Amino acid sequence: MAKKELTFEQAKEKLDGIVEKLSSGNLPIDQMVKLYEEGAELSQHCLGLLSAYEARLEQVDKYILEE
Repeated sequence: MAKKELTFEQAKEKLDGIVEKLSSGNLPIDQMVKLYEEGAELSQHCLGLLSAYEARLEQVDKYILEE
């Protein structure tokens, strides 16, 4: 599944798994770097989704306040 297709919850779950693996410290450095890169992408994806959700909520608030 492409990162763009992941829901916030799915991306966060994957990110939590990466953090757990990295925290163990028992991985070769090249694997740690790959996981870090994937984690950074997932983090950006989550932040983008949160930003989009915030914009949607602001639109709802604006609509409600105009009535």
